[in-house]
Amino acid sequence: MGYWGTLIAVQSNGRNLAALTDRSAELRVDGSARRGDGWQVYSLPDNLVVGDTDGALPRLVKESDAPVVAAYVADSDYGQLAGLSPVHGQWETWLDANTARRFERDYLVMKGMSKADADRQAQQMIAGFGLPPAEAAKRATQWAREAGYAVPAGPIRQVLASRRPPGASALLRLPWKRYVFAEEMFFALLDNLGLPRVVND
Repeated sequence: MGYWGTLIAVQSNGRNLAALTDRSAELRVDGSARRGDGWQVYSLPDNLVVGDTDGALPRLVKESDAPVVAAYVADSDYGQLAGLSPVHGQWETWLDANTARRFERDYLVMKGMSKADADRQAQQMIAGFGLPPAEAAKRATQWAREAGYAVPAGPIRQVLASRRPPGASALLRLPWKRYVFAEEMFFALLDNLGLPRVVND
């Protein structure tokens, strides 16, 4: 079974932030999650990207006085991403919209809907959330500048436009379009936003 939950990158500088402690968020200390410049990655089971009724992410921005980026990951297959910052506000996009569409379509078919209707409804779900990769990448560069990093939009767009092909066909794709888990897309996005990794001793 894959990972379900929200991953949050925040420049906490080691502080305990109430928006995280109130929800018993866990600090991620695995290799890909370890970041420098005071950035830390937290994990919690709730979906804070969609249905964040108490405004935990905006609270984090206010508490840290810095940009925050979060992704709700569904069974390691796809994710819903949100970036927030004090000046430029909030933007959202999918991590692997194609896989999200297929999962929603197949679920609706399993519930008895025709494949054509299910595909149409799944497409509407995708269109109803966030920005397409190119537009989201532009907003992401603004997010990065506000965080203190000057980064190009191209690599970010490549991450956001990547998808997980089934089976051995994954090996035929270019490296930046190849991944196994949606969490890997999130950590690749952090790399391209400029958040430095901490090298293991």
